[in-house]
Amino acid sequence: MNADDVLAVLEAGRKIDVILTEVQLAGSVDGFELARQIRENHPDIDVILTSGVTRAADKAGICDDGPIAKPYQSHEIVRRINILRERRRRALRP
Repeated sequence: MNADDVLAVLEAGRKIDVILTEVQLAGSVDGFELARQIRENHPDIDVILTSGVTRAADKAGICDDGPIAKPYQSHEIVRRINILRERRRRALRP
């Protein structure tokens, strides 16, 4: 899937909680721009960026917790998703 595919899925109204994306993507936009558009148009969707280009992702200010550097282990992705879920759960508490 490239960035254009992701944007089309989002525009179709699919219910998505978290998107994991590479910084360097095929399509009309890269992972930074994809994350920016998601934040702007779908603020209820969390974005996790991953790449070997972590310094650039840190500077972009797109990731709340910074990007996950490659190579990564699957437990790192699960841990980050759990952090994001807990953060959202706390935000929804009365």
